[in-house]
Amino acid sequence: MAAPASIPVPDELLEEIFICLPTLNALALASGACTSFRRVIIARAFRRRFRALHRPPLLGFMDVAGFHPFQAPHPSAPLAVALAPYAADFSFVPPVVSSTSYLVPRDDHDEEGPRWRPRDVRDGRVLLDWISLYPRSVHVWTYREDSARREVSILMDSRELGDDQLCDRLTWTKRERCKVGILVDCMERGLGDFDNDRHRCNAADFHLAVCDPLSSRYVLLPTIPEDLAAGPQDSLWAFEPVLAPATGDDGEDEPVKVICFARYMTKLVLFVFSSTTRQWSMVESPSFPFLKCLDLDMSCFDCVRGCFYWTEPYDWGDHLMVLDTRTMSFSTVDLLTGCHEELRDLHDPSFRPWHLNAVVAGRQGALEMFSLVCQHGSFALYHTSLQNNSQEWKRRRS
Repeated sequence: MAAPASIPVPDELLEEIFICLPTLNALALASGACTSFRRVIIARAFRRRFRALHRPPLLGFMDVAGFHPFQAPHPSAPLAVALAPYAADFSFVPPVVSSTSYLVPRDDHDEEGPRWRPRDVRDGRVLLDWISLYPRSVHVWTYREDSARREVSILMDSRELGDDQLCDRLTWTKRERCKVGILVDCMERGLGDFDNDRHRCNAADFHLAVCDPLSSRYVLLPTIPEDLAAGPQDSLWAFEPVLAPATGDDGEDEPVKVICFARYMTKLVLFVFSSTTRQWSMVESPSFPFLKCLDLDMSCFDCVRGCFYWTEPYDWGDHLMVLDTRTMSFSTVDLLTGCHEELRDLHDPSFRPWHLNAVVAGRQGALEMFSLVCQHGSFALYHTSLQNNSQEWKRRRS
């Protein structure tokens, strides 16, 4: 007697079964069992549901020195240690074509030349900046040709104009405004006139990429167009690129958005790149008092529900500056209301750490903050919150 034919399990029922699996490892094992299971699991709708219920584990931290995996007894330690060799390996990202224009030092202790350096990490993605081993700056050379004064901007490493033993030759990139041959001739004959008062940098000189080290996927960003970079018509003081937070549950399919904070001498300008349009746009911020502090690091902020929050670095300011990364609009939140006035008066002004306050996501949509207060040589950590329908900060018991 022939065995009865098996009844196929509908995809909808399989999806409800797989959504209950406790870990990604269990889901991977199920995916390898048969093609019908795999078809359900790799579907975009299912992956979105699974990510919403099973957030990926935190594996460690990354900075310019590399990836720092969690160690035991942290529950993610085994996975973090196993993935550590791959998490900070960016060799799969193609080098910048103009890499030969950067200085490679002749020093046996310096094993790394031009390379990709991590600048920001968010939602499993890494923002990379192409750098040489030494800091770069733009120098302006002037020379005379046919009784006319001409100028060339050169993006150079900080040690290129130093000891001749450090490099074989002077190097430069695409920022020249005259023929390179003329510039070389001027340098060799000593006709170049370096203008120390006109060190300039241009936002169009930076090369960026976004990658996922675990899947070896990457996006090379086009450089900021020259005409857009010239829009602010001011001297660039600092250029700090960051990743915008994900706004949905699309995971690896989420569009890439990069925000570059360009600090000029008189203004703050945002250059924004979207992988959807493959275009750069420019947004100029309103004037905020503490933007005049040139020590302010715009890449040091608190990210809460798709918004960036900045506080004054050394003191209690009147407001929080807020950037909504979904609309690219600025706003402010009153800071010195309610109990915050009392905390400001308690704080010893002689103690000036970097960043007294940290903004965090609170319960039921509230905005919360942790504040470090020094008084009579001792320190206390205060927890405050601002409800959606309230204008005053209130103390919370942690």
